[in-house]
Amino acid sequence: MTERIPTDALSLLREFYGVYGMPNEGPPPLFDVSPIAEALTSLGDSDLEPLRRALHDDKLRRQFSLCRELLNDLANRLTTSELLQELSGLRRPSGGEFDELMSGILWFSLAGSLDQRASGAPLTPFDEKLNLPLPLKVRLVVQGSLVLRLYVALVYMREGCLATLIEMGAKARLPCCGRVHRLLNLDFIRHIRNALSHGSFRTTVAGIEFRDSTALVMVTPGFLEWMCTWLMLIQLQTLAAWSGSSDAV
Repeated sequence: MTERIPTDALSLLREFYGVYGMPNEGPPPLFDVSPIAEALTSLGDSDLEPLRRALHDDKLRRQFSLCRELLNDLANRLTTSELLQELSGLRRPSGGEFDELMSGILWFSLAGSLDQRASGAPLTPFDEKLNLPLPLKVRLVVQGSLVLRLYVALVYMREGCLATLIEMGAKARLPCCGRVHRLLNLDFIRHIRNALSHGSFRTTVAGIEFRDSTALVMVTPGFLEWMCTWLMLIQLQTLAAWSGSSDAV
């Protein structure tokens, strides 16, 4: 029985990463399970059942696919000056709005800087005193950094000047602003934002589980990292569009 559990858990992890993860994320096909067999064997239903549930949730899969498709489109657009040009043609910021945006970007960057590695392994502030197991280090460092960045981007900046500017662009039918506005209001993103707002999330063996009153969303670290990259670029392009304003303090 102990020999079968790692294989079953590994197959489930591969399937989950294949649906909700990024290319090449998760254990590769020829991955040697022996070094982590004990860790896999210790996984119980409380660890694996959310993965099974997410894989059989057709509504969640549709919402996730829509989010991935929109992010793919934005990933192409954000590598050009399209959003920057759209935002530059909208209203000028007040000094307070400019400072608010700067604070959000700074906090987002600080949260990202918490994800430190040495030879690929996460570093924690406790490394000199405690020999923490690798899975715990990943949850503390990698997933902790992602939670903080997502909180800044999706909760703190949700009702702020950036969201207001993006909404103005969407109402003016500016295509890139419209897509950013749509992304921030997707059901998939809304579930994550609600869970972050109420602290109803937890780290899991395969990523982060977000739960709000209507849905449970499971996401891999690779996908969240990819999403955070584009959320950061949206913030930076907004700052760049405003930085030349004579009205900004």
